[in-house]
Amino acid sequence: MAKHREYAAVATTNHRWQVLEERLLLDKRPWLRVKEQTVRLADGRVIDDYLVAEAPSYAIIFPVLPDGRILAVEEYKHGIGRIVLQLPAGLLDPGEDALTGAKRELLEETGYQAGTWQALGSFYDDSNRGMSLGHYFFATNLKQVAEPDAGDLDEVRPIVLTPTALRAAIHAGRVTTASVVASMMLGLEMHSTQQGADHVESHLPQS
Repeated sequence: MAKHREYAAVATTNHRWQVLEERLLLDKRPWLRVKEQTVRLADGRVIDDYLVAEAPSYAIIFPVLPDGRILAVEEYKHGIGRIVLQLPAGLLDPGEDALTGAKRELLEETGYQAGTWQALGSFYDDSNRGMSLGHYFFATNLKQVAEPDAGDLDEVRPIVLTPTALRAAIHAGRVTTASVVASMMLGLEMHSTQQGADHVESHLPQS
């Protein structure tokens, strides 16, 4: 039986492609840049028309209210022509760090601030093309300090869901963006872990 290689064994510099030439096809900064590259693969083959794309990084927030419910949002997405269920999220401003951007987006879209922040990870939308880098955050100890004022092209409506209702919404197809599904699942996992820890702690014998 063939032995499977460990992941670390294939992710080496020997497998990097060499960029021989690069041509800019589209420049719509800050939203999107598309480039066509001529690249030499690790085995020596040359590809003349490999497309890569650049888009701004963004933050997605999984906010949990003191009662354990999740603060999500509904908004219209013109790319698919539908109102969809989302989490508070948005592009980072130039030079803005991910946590600062996450705090700004949460306040703008929901009017809430969070006292506790935990990073859930950072992930590329498309590792073949490059595209955006998403930073996912878990936010607790929420407090409403203002009315929502997202300033987006269309209304962003906050909506509160239990973890069970959020899972049902995902499976019902109300969440249409892969990065949002990923951040919701990571957030639900963290939420379940913390709720379990709180339950155990509350049942520990008092000294």
